[in-house]
Amino acid sequence: MIWSTAANPAEADAIARALVAERLAACVHTHPVASTYRWQGAVETAAEVALVAKTTAALADAVAARIAALHSYAVPEILVTPITGGSPAYRAWLAESVADPAQG
Repeated sequence: MIWSTAANPAEADAIARALVAERLAACVHTHPVASTYRWQGAVETAAEVALVAKTTAALADAVAARIAALHSYAVPEILVTPITGGSPAYRAWLAESVADPAQG
């Protein structure tokens, strides 16, 4: 899973749609969050939209690169969390959803 945040719902939707359309992620959840963080020496608070992208370990670097390319932040949050278990049926669906159909 890859966690990120976006500046607003439109940016979050654009990133989510691109990742799924390009078969880099099987699903991307988005939800509003309030973030408090340190930036350039000051403590800031901002409304953001969290993104949680479900993908495979093999695609993690490609997903991170695509998020960075589409993102408006100078330093976008991109954190990769390995999945070590879960529903076999869901994990099979995830792998099928990001597989290139042309590759068979």
